[in-house]
Amino acid sequence: MKNEKMWIPNLFQLSTGEVQLINLFLSIIRDYDLSEGELNSLSDIRGIVIVDEIDAHLHVSHQKEILPKLIKLFPNVQFIITSHSPLLLIGMENEFGADGFEILNMPNGEKVVASDFSEFINAYESFKETARHREEIAKEINQHSKPIVFVEGDYDIRYLIKAAEVLNKNDILDKVQLKDGVGFGNLDKIWKSYNNSISAVVPNKILLLYDCDTNKQNAQKNLVFKRVIPSHADSPISIGIESLFAQNTILKIEAENPQYIDVVEESSKRIRGVETNIPASKSVNKDEKGNMCNWLCEHGNAEDFSNFVIAFDIIEQVINE
Repeated sequence: MKNEKMWIPNLFQLSTGEVQLINLFLSIIRDYDLSEGELNSLSDIRGIVIVDEIDAHLHVSHQKEILPKLIKLFPNVQFIITSHSPLLLIGMENEFGADGFEILNMPNGEKVVASDFSEFINAYESFKETARHREEIAKEINQHSKPIVFVEGDYDIRYLIKAAEVLNKNDILDKVQLKDGVGFGNLDKIWKSYNNSISAVVPNKILLLYDCDTNKQNAQKNLVFKRVIPSHADSPISIGIESLFAQNTILKIEAENPQYIDVVEESSKRIRGVETNIPASKSVNKDEKGNMCNWLCEHGNAEDFSNFVIAFDIIEQVINE
């Protein structure tokens, strides 16, 4: 019954997998009821459920969507299950989050993440190893593919292109593809998606280039690199790629377009009797970032962009490793 109306007239209209799911989860309810424990809701049910090959006979949508939702209905039951299905693990991660369950690769008991699941890796490797695709991919890489450099935003790309022009670094940018990562949060997602054995089979290098204020650490996983552009000591700007512009450039911008730069004067505060000095600071107005980028890309010179050399050094170092 569904909404007090007949939904499925009899069990014979269900698939083998659907019957298996009904049998499994009604059995959990029945067995707990037989224990004479209090049963007012599914959260009252406690115990351990062990199921071997839980994905057997299940349609792919049942593995990825239905089974994880059914497991979640029993928050106080410890499920210990075996499976060969990467789709089930993807569904579990979607439903419970990466930290909401554990995956152990048997027989050695090694703890892995969903994307490391051996069946998924094996399927990927089988696809990759077909002769036709191997030849096509190799040909494409040799002729067209370049390392990809993800930066935090479109302004970063425009600044790097202008800097390459005035600093004679176009030869370095010609060797890579610049891509907008749409914020450091999305760069984190890219890193997470490759921070596993998949990074060993990507067709070319991937560089995630963070701005200085993200508090990230340089790291590498096979062909995937995480690098942070260091801030420049001579810059009054501490946030974003604009921190590469030196004091003289920021003063020039303030003289021409003061609305681009916000200034907080030096001040002090006292909290519970403790006096604290707050130094003066400058930042790019968030609503003027685009206008400032336009102005610098039109009027900036080699001196203004001189500190961008460090970004090109990072890119060159990674592609030459």
